[in-house]
Amino acid sequence: MDRKNLLKAVNFDFPDAIPVVFHVNPACWDHYPREDLAALLRTHTGLFPEGPPEYIEKGEPVPHPPWCTSGTPWTDPWGCVWETSVNGFVGAVRQHSVKELEEIAALVPPDPENTTHWYPVQWERGVVPGGGSIGFFGCLRSGEIGHGHTFLKLVDILGYEAAVCGLHDADPRVLALLRMLEEFNLGLVERFIEYGQVEWLGYAEDLGMQQGPMISPELFRRHILPVYRRIMEPAHEHDAIIHMHSDGDIRALVPDLLTLPLRVLNLQDRVNGVSWIEENLKGRVVIDLDLDRQHVTVSGTPADVRAHVREVLRKLGDRAGGLIITFGLYPGTPLENAAALMDALEEGMQDRNQWGR
Repeated sequence: MDRKNLLKAVNFDFPDAIPVVFHVNPACWDHYPREDLAALLRTHTGLFPEGPPEYIEKGEPVPHPPWCTSGTPWTDPWGCVWETSVNGFVGAVRQHSVKELEEIAALVPPDPENTTHWYPVQWERGVVPGGGSIGFFGCLRSGEIGHGHTFLKLVDILGYEAAVCGLHDADPRVLALLRMLEEFNLGLVERFIEYGQVEWLGYAEDLGMQQGPMISPELFRRHILPVYRRIMEPAHEHDAIIHMHSDGDIRALVPDLLTLPLRVLNLQDRVNGVSWIEENLKGRVVIDLDLDRQHVTVSGTPADVRAHVREVLRKLGDRAGGLIITFGLYPGTPLENAAALMDALEEGMQDRNQWGR
């Protein structure tokens, strides 16, 4: 992705094109005929200027990280045990690290000097450690503190029911764990700033379900939003661009999220509604739109896919900027639909006549 163009889009400074991130999940290389998928990447250089991954060009196995490797349980830095049934997919926590709330007092948090929420790290001045993807842009000094850093990590450690009920009851043990998570996240943020001198920092945390958020707006406002504000503040003071990602229906939380110093909000299109996003977010925050990968691109026709892209560009596009488009390709999407989406995005990202105004 072009650095200058991305910054113009984020700063509403009339970009030459809409920045597009088209992520091919590594599981795709074991699902589709490799050469067919590789050919699509080679023929869409606007989206994939570097072509297929090097391991594909060399005919090597896909190097899945341990949390995306099937048949091998993986223990995260907080002691939660994860399992996945599909190589390339992040699985689910099968064993929470805390079975009873009394155990929180003995929980030893990981050290941000040595690890993020997901992978080991060695901090070096002038180097931004990689390993994540959501909210990470390689054309900038960019980092991300780890998907599921606060509320979801509370759920990973305790389980959903114990986490939500503990927040509802303001249980001092659960609130102590929340403070522990905040301190760890602050340690990561401070290191990304001190060592990486980041220009862009991602805060990814899924808060929504198919209908409504996973946590009530009142509980979110009381317990989670203040943590977000405190862990974002150092990056804001550093003048880094703050990017936040959340899957699911987050409409009820958006008014509170917009009080944070975030500059870019990555959210899903269909579950929140393109028209709702246009009416409530366009021009107020940079929209990083996560294109549908559950309905139109999976079950629709290539014509449906192209029509959806046209709707997105017409309603959310703006010659001044403020729009990024993101799509994740996963097994199950017909390759002809993926090809239609690539065509529509390569054409639409450059064609200002398709943009809303």
